[in-house]
Amino acid sequence: MNSKCLNVLLIEDSPDYAGLVQQWLSSAEAEVEFVLNWTDSLAAGLDRLAQGSVGAVLLDLGLPDSNGLETFQAIHNHAPGLPIVILSAADGESLALRVIQEGAEDYLVKSTCTGDQLIRTLRYAVLRHKRRASEAGSDADTDKVRVIGVVGAKGGVGATTVACTLAAALRTETGQSVLLVDLNVNSGSAAFLMGLDSKHSTVDAINNLGRLDRTFWDTLVVRTQSGLQVIASPSLMGNDEVPAEGLRRLFTLIRPFYQWIVVDLGRSNQAWQSLAGDGDELFVVTTTALPALYDSKRVSEALLRSGMERTRLRFIVNQTEDIQAMSGSELKHFFGIPVSLTLPKVSQEVHEACCQGKLPAETGAIGRKMTHLARELADLKERKARKNFPQFLSFVERFRRSTDDVAVVHGD
Repeated sequence: MNSKCLNVLLIEDSPDYAGLVQQWLSSAEAEVEFVLNWTDSLAAGLDRLAQGSVGAVLLDLGLPDSNGLETFQAIHNHAPGLPIVILSAADGESLALRVIQEGAEDYLVKSTCTGDQLIRTLRYAVLRHKRRASEAGSDADTDKVRVIGVVGAKGGVGATTVACTLAAALRTETGQSVLLVDLNVNSGSAAFLMGLDSKHSTVDAINNLGRLDRTFWDTLVVRTQSGLQVIASPSLMGNDEVPAEGLRRLFTLIRPFYQWIVVDLGRSNQAWQSLAGDGDELFVVTTTALPALYDSKRVSEALLRSGMERTRLRFIVNQTEDIQAMSGSELKHFFGIPVSLTLPKVSQEVHEACCQGKLPAETGAIGRKMTHLARELADLKERKARKNFPQFLSFVERFRRSTDDVAVVHGD
């Protein structure tokens, strides 16, 4: 196959017109080889987009399950990074022009369109779209989502607490859009720790991939007071698997919605193994107990064997046990990878927060550690320690008054 290949998704409910488009594209004598993917409804088109590998979209606005501007908005919300060319009826040009104002690249009137015109329009649409993306340059890099995974070496090491507090700290410190995904399938305790009432889960999202635009997604997530968004675990007691392919397709759809995604991956299972390679960093949470340290080493070795880069793998040691802590050099020697963070023993702090249905306070021991880690991930400068300015100003005021009194005495 030609190395310059463009996968075109045609969303059109007329089999005859789809056949005509296939004939035009297959006979094209151009530098680019076109590969046509055809669906006859909006739902099927969204499902195909979720599978990836689409370079451009040809879209009929009048479909059996959607019509008009809403059709374009659904596709554009799912694939904001793709050029979209509208297929318009002769009497629908005014709507086509409006859709171009909303972000479509171009439109074609189906009754007068020719093969040459279709191919030319597609090529120009792709070139224009690439040029705008290139001009955006650093802005596009700024908008890239960062995916942070948190996995427990074994149960009970505090991975969910770390994931929740880290996500909350990222939201507070950056002010950017942050999503917390709870994939700790057996327990699903993130919503409990944060005092949230969640009626939907990742399984609901996977079961509705065909209609999962931004509007529908917003009905599935819950929000904290700070604006952090959370999608809950399905809590499948006795079943620790969520379909890996469904998860990958879900993440493809929701990545454009956020600047940060923190994933509580729970313990080692197929779900986190399928997503681990897509993350920017993966934190393995362990404790100083020997069984947990042993499991941590096994997890890290398995990840490295699977091809994960060593620089993306990090450790957090949670000192939950009444065991003398190992030094940083001892831990590095044990893991073969530096430890990014060591948490103090805060069992009572976490217990009291859970009783109140909220996360540990930002000013507490674990809150300060997570704030430090969030600012490090976001490449933000550390805040300087606050001085007690009221007391300092009182001292200055007393000093000024004393000098004024001296001046008055000498003046007399």
